Amino acid sequence: MNASVAARSDVGRVREGNEDSYVAKEPVFAVADGMGGHIAGDIASQTAVETIERETGNGAALDPQRLAGIVQSANAAIWERAQGDPALRGMGTTCTLALLADGKIHLAHVGDSRAYLFRDGELSQVTEDHTLVGRMVREGRLTPEEAERHPQRSIITRALGVDEHVDVDTFTLPVREGDRILLCSDGLTSMIGGEEIREVLANESAPQTAADRLVDLANSAGGEDNITVVLVDITSDQAARGPEEARATAPAPPRVRVDTQPTPPDAPPAAMTGVHRLGELSAASKPPRRRPRKALVALLVLALLIGGGYLAARWALDNSWYVGVDDEGTVAIYQGIPEEVLGMSLREEQRVTSLEVGDLPGFLREDVETGIKVGSLAEAESTVEDLRSRARDLEFEPKRDGAGGGGG
Repeated sequence: MNASVAARSDVGRVREGNEDSYVAKEPVFAVADGMGGHIAGDIASQTAVETIERETGNGAALDPQRLAGIVQSANAAIWERAQGDPALRGMGTTCTLALLADGKIHLAHVGDSRAYLFRDGELSQVTEDHTLVGRMVREGRLTPEEAERHPQRSIITRALGVDEHVDVDTFTLPVREGDRILLCSDGLTSMIGGEEIREVLANESAPQTAADRLVDLANSAGGEDNITVVLVDITSDQAARGPEEARATAPAPPRVRVDTQPTPPDAPPAAMTGVHRLGELSAASKPPRRRPRKALVALLVLALLIGGGYLAARWALDNSWYVGVDDEGTVAIYQGIPEEVLGMSLREEQRVTSLEVGDLPGFLREDVETGIKVGSLAEAESTVEDLRSRARDLEFEPKRDGAGGGGG
């Protein structure tokens, strides 16, 4: 059994640099979406891909049981590199690695880049998103529809390089001629819905045409993140191999963004519809990670205050909540916003929890220190419990009991 392979990586329409990397050479395929921005998400994803390339070697003889170990080696390589350079501390990457062997597709997965199976006109999400809302959906605490609008849909709970050790999900699926395997970064799934993905895979028979079409659609919807797709068409042993014969990382993008596709003036990101997990509904798609809007919120409040809209501004602040850090380094719930306007604090501490920011892994710690905005006190409490659960997963122990306002 062979494969026809196509791949494309695009900087998108907002970012100045491409932090995605990929491998696309039969029988090994991978997508890595770097996180960290100024702290070198691109270096993290490139390190992951370089490790995969080095350790797969002659992929035809690769033992599928080694996939999780290869991803863990990539984690160790990123972690060690970050420890040796303070400028790289906190960098990380997702990684979805696939091996086509013995009539099966074997996958190892960390993060929220996804693997899909397209078969007989139906699209199924194979991997699970390692996000806070993804966990809440799996636990039955959110519906997929609620997850689409949840304030914490952008928080990753597992990535390579942010901790010394990482858990790796593994999957094995039998494949047959006519199947299509899609690996992609969330720059695709945050911009277009599952039904659009399904329609492209159903209507575009040529792999490269389908890959290009998916990227173009994501750019047309806004292109808010880097977009990478690797498409693997399963063919018979006699079928011709695809044109992609070289492993690659995403090409270095220009420093100045160039739009490659006109953006419709009123085209919002599509909801993730029409996609099923193998046996259950998929977690909802989400927008790109860590896109803070501090300046926008502060300017809005300032405009309301200057324009005489004090009551409107006061109402907005009274109905805003966020999870942040107090002066002692403890996670706390605040009413208001974390930004200051004209030197004025626009927040009031409502509850101090028993969780210290130091109990969290670096990539979550940064979100909390910036301030995780939510729509209500209940959502703030739910966010704290998810953070506490993540700390327990990493075997961190709280350092002291809560104070001032009870548990949270």
